[in-house]
Amino acid sequence: MINKYYLILLFTLCTSVTWAQTAIIKGKVTDKISKEPLPGAYVHLDGMHKGATTDAFGNFEINKLAAGEYKVKVKYIGFGEFEKKVTVSDNQTMVIDIAMNESDEQLKTVNIYSKLNQSNESSSRKSEKNASNITNVLSARAMERSPDINAATALTRVSAVTLQRNSGSDEAYAIIRGLEPRYNNTLINGAKVTSPDPVSRFISLSVVPSDLLDRIEVSKTLTPEMEGDAIGGTVNLIFKDAPEAEYFKANASVGYSAIFFNRKYDNFNQNAVLSKSPSERFGPAYVAPPGYFTRANLDFTKKTAPPTALASFTYGRRFFHNKLGFIIADSYQNQYYGTNSQFNAAIPNTQAGGNYKPVLSDVANRTYSTQQLNNGLSAHLDYKIDDKNTIGLSNVFLYTYIAQTRLSIDTSIIGGNGGRIGPGTGTVFNDNRSNIQKQYVENLKLDGKHILSDHFQFDWAGLYSNSTANSPDRADLTLNHLINPDFTSTPNYFDAISRIWSKNGNKDLSAYANVGYKTGLGDKSSLELKIGGLYRHSTRYNKQNEYTLRPAAEANGVKAQFTDIYSSQWVVYNVTGSSTSDAANYTASEDITSGYGEFKLNINNLDIVGGVRVEGTKQEYDTHPVVLNILSSAKKTYTDVLPSLQFKYKLTDNSNLRAAYFKSIARPALYELVPTATFGQSSDVTGNPYLQHTEADNYDLRYELYPKNEEQFFVGGFYKEIKNPIEFALISTSGGQLQTTPQNFGTAKVAGAEIVYSRYFGNIGFSGNYTYTYSNISSAKDVPEAGTVNGKPVLKNQSRPLQGQTGDVANLSLLYKDDKHKAFAQLAYTYTSRTLSLVYPDYGYDYYQQPQSFLALSAEKQVSKHFTLTGKVNNLLNTPTTVKINNLVQARDVYNVSFNVGFRYSL
Repeated sequence: MINKYYLILLFTLCTSVTWAQTAIIKGKVTDKISKEPLPGAYVHLDGMHKGATTDAFGNFEINKLAAGEYKVKVKYIGFGEFEKKVTVSDNQTMVIDIAMNESDEQLKTVNIYSKLNQSNESSSRKSEKNASNITNVLSARAMERSPDINAATALTRVSAVTLQRNSGSDEAYAIIRGLEPRYNNTLINGAKVTSPDPVSRFISLSVVPSDLLDRIEVSKTLTPEMEGDAIGGTVNLIFKDAPEAEYFKANASVGYSAIFFNRKYDNFNQNAVLSKSPSERFGPAYVAPPGYFTRANLDFTKKTAPPTALASFTYGRRFFHNKLGFIIADSYQNQYYGTNSQFNAAIPNTQAGGNYKPVLSDVANRTYSTQQLNNGLSAHLDYKIDDKNTIGLSNVFLYTYIAQTRLSIDTSIIGGNGGRIGPGTGTVFNDNRSNIQKQYVENLKLDGKHILSDHFQFDWAGLYSNSTANSPDRADLTLNHLINPDFTSTPNYFDAISRIWSKNGNKDLSAYANVGYKTGLGDKSSLELKIGGLYRHSTRYNKQNEYTLRPAAEANGVKAQFTDIYSSQWVVYNVTGSSTSDAANYTASEDITSGYGEFKLNINNLDIVGGVRVEGTKQEYDTHPVVLNILSSAKKTYTDVLPSLQFKYKLTDNSNLRAAYFKSIARPALYELVPTATFGQSSDVTGNPYLQHTEADNYDLRYELYPKNEEQFFVGGFYKEIKNPIEFALISTSGGQLQTTPQNFGTAKVAGAEIVYSRYFGNIGFSGNYTYTYSNISSAKDVPEAGTVNGKPVLKNQSRPLQGQTGDVANLSLLYKDDKHKAFAQLAYTYTSRTLSLVYPDYGYDYYQQPQSFLALSAEKQVSKHFTLTGKVNNLLNTPTTVKINNLVQARDVYNVSFNVGFRYSL
């Protein structure tokens, strides 16, 4: 009975408390002048740990309040602070409309903690306007509303940015201002990120879910405090930071690739893939028997493709009187997509009268079926020791699992078993491959920011980045049959099987520190001086172990026919594998030591930022084992002095005129120095130990106008002179074969212009950007039809654009935004013109990717206080990727439409 009374009393008290805390304060925060909503503004009650951040439409709600008097305060960087006393009674819902005034106050002393909430579009525009250098910012809100699900496709909405993809469409790297990925920097939270790819310095941006990002900053000019190895620009992926108020958001969606409406998904038994090679399990001297190698991962079956599933969540808040803040975010993307591909091998025509012009030797039709599972986890902690000192810990972990089937039918046009006698005859190869790759990328950063006095600040960071890619048991089965002159066919014969275990890794340890001094020089002037330094030690390794399986001869000694993988018999050609003799095995390292001095001078409406950065580089590699016919080890050291100067003149409160000069470099990737073939997802590349690093002088001019929160107008131009650009080229070996290798080609000149425009007319908006880029470089090439002079080929200089350079890039978006009904829609179009993809050794026969047009659609509708429905459709025009050598189609990849629908929940 006593327990019963206690329960009644407890229920009564809880109910009373609940009834007593039913008041609500809600409203909307807007810009007083433009009347535009201010998303991301922090609204809180003074002296209490209760508050809310405004949503995309500027709305907020603070609930579960007891009756009484409160002081409502609003903080939003760039605006004056708002406060108002209100009194609410029980069960009352008080609505406050808050109009914020922009602040013109100049900072006279150092303040390192005030920061703009850049997850929304209006804040991104302010960040671009206030930046010291020429920058474009893509906000989380823009990515959320766009048709994009990863950082790669999101970046294509930024002016002068395009993508470089491989045939399987599982890799994507940024091209900025027509300069291929090697000339651009990829950062995570301002720090270099290692690469799990054996043939790249950077991570593929397709593995970075956009759900995890707060914004993407694309810097197109460099200040002395920024690392100098970026000629095109720097892509900085900023992950979400600890919020001022409790924050929770979740997304979920399902989708499908339309390519599987017309064909099945090609599958293999992923459980049959052996994680370790025979020599890894039993030692390098182990003799591998034929029965060691599994068969089910070469048994390809067809099934209905599963749907793509996407889900993510983000949660953050602050504790201990707002001293400790944390945020954690996780994104899961399980995608199924495919490519229908045509790959035609081109070789010099050595027949009489062929003049060594490229001809097609083989025509291969390929189908790719890919499962790509991305799981990204980011976490951040920061602790404000006091108003002048804070420390932070951030960790980003990206995991990617790729299971890919490639089925290929390769028809010989020239040569083959018995040769080709007329159309439709000759040798046909079936080359079927299964491949699994597991990639891990981790970036850990510990940093601190300290105000030492009214004028001095100090910041530091220690960074650890580690990436690995493990491709166990890549299995490749080759069959062939001959179509006779009478169009009868021989049976399929078992030709060979290769099984490759490969693993590579890249690890960085870095530390940097900066000291800044800032002082006022009158009412509207100030001076800031800054010095700092950085040290980074980077290591990379590549391990490869290949076993070749050849068909066992029949009793009569003839080659065995192929019926199925389970009845095939083989012998192990190299019973101990290639681990102790494979020339692709190497270790390499890179040490970077740098220091800089920088000044920022503000005189009335003129900002000047300048200084110099010095970077010392040491690169070295060793092959394992030593390969006698190549340079098995080498060291390179060089030092670069990199000055820069930036001007920004504030024409009005909403417009700037900018001019900039900076010197920058591009270092060869470590694998590019190793003179052995390294297998990448795209191709095999043989390094060049004599490769020189690239230097560039860069000039920029831009006019900026920011009429309203989400509106902008930019127009500008740039010029670059690039010494020793590095490009992949096909070169002839001593055996007459063609191989892909990086080369230096003289000095290139790059010039271009950009225009960006975004404006709303009521509910209808228009956003667009256009970039024109011209580049020119001249290099000597063979002219085979001219024959030889004194036994040497005739050479002729050919002028051409740089590899990866696209002449015209246009992005156009039609926008619909209805704040009243909380709806948004975007129809986005992208155009890229012809792009040089590979340099051919003969005059006039380079490989060019043909022009492309893409159309995508996205929409969202908020259906309740917390739920929003979303939809995204990509590649509505079913645009292929086509590469030609003049009129010869060398490659063509078709992807088809993809779509997904889902919902978003916001607290």
